[in-house]
Amino acid sequence: MSDPTFQQLRVFLVVAEELHFGRAAARLHLAQPPVSRHIKALESALGTPLFERGSHGVTLTQAGMLMCREAHTLLRRWDNAAAMVADLSRGERQRIVLGAIESMAIESLPATVKTMRARHPDIVWELSEGHTEGLVEGFGTVRFDAVIVRGTIPEARDSSVLIHEDELVAALPYGHRLAGAEIDLADLANEDFIVYSRQPTSVLLNVTLSACQRAGFVPRIRYEALGTELILGLVAAGDGLALVSRAVSGSTLPGVRFARLAGRPAISSITLAWHAHVSAEVMKELAELLREATTAASLTPLTTTTVSRQQR
Repeated sequence: MSDPTFQQLRVFLVVAEELHFGRAAARLHLAQPPVSRHIKALESALGTPLFERGSHGVTLTQAGMLMCREAHTLLRRWDNAAAMVADLSRGERQRIVLGAIESMAIESLPATVKTMRARHPDIVWELSEGHTEGLVEGFGTVRFDAVIVRGTIPEARDSSVLIHEDELVAALPYGHRLAGAEIDLADLANEDFIVYSRQPTSVLLNVTLSACQRAGFVPRIRYEALGTELILGLVAAGDGLALVSRAVSGSTLPGVRFARLAGRPAISSITLAWHAHVSAEVMKELAELLREATTAASLTPLTTTTVSRQQR
């Protein structure tokens, strides 16, 4: 039994998209018998059918649906790797695929990458925003060359650096009784909380729950929401408050005020990790620029909006 080939995977993906062997053959500029042979060889190598063939047409099996997703990832990584090797062999530009969490993508990353492009014109940066869990998964499958995530990646202990400790601040509805420059987290014990969903943004949820526990209470959760924009929208609607990254306190969403928490009780470490094929010198330079940017941002006053919901 031979291993699957890239050609078999490419043929499989076209058949999976068309769900018709004849149309797939036409797209591939092949006769139908070779297409069928590629699929049979792939199914034989995997030891399971990828398609259900019946009188009503062709459908993917569960194994086929799984293989479709993984084959896309594998071929994309192969194509990227082949392009990078070709560029290097011609003395052309390198490519670094960098994934980053939302707060860094909003605050520090754009200007930092602009600086890196000016310093290293031979590097092409491909940027993507995501949640820590998805970024860590993508890093593990080498979909990303480097990632900026919350927490650490044990597998990258020797190729990662701490960027900064992200301070969470309170996002409060306009006119809230505690709106001000600084508040005690314990004073929020009787408030309704809007928190990040348990999946896939569980890191910030865990930081919020742990901070509240240390302050002596369990938060009363009104909503779980996926994404900071939705959370701030619910806060603006007066439906609760939330703990969010200080990086998003520059939001100009009407009806939201931000306040620091006394003693900085809610902190989340942010780390840059990279694979061995990426230049450590370039990554450490990127990390230093990000540190400078986040330090400068932490010294600026929090943005507060004074537009009431009636004025919107």
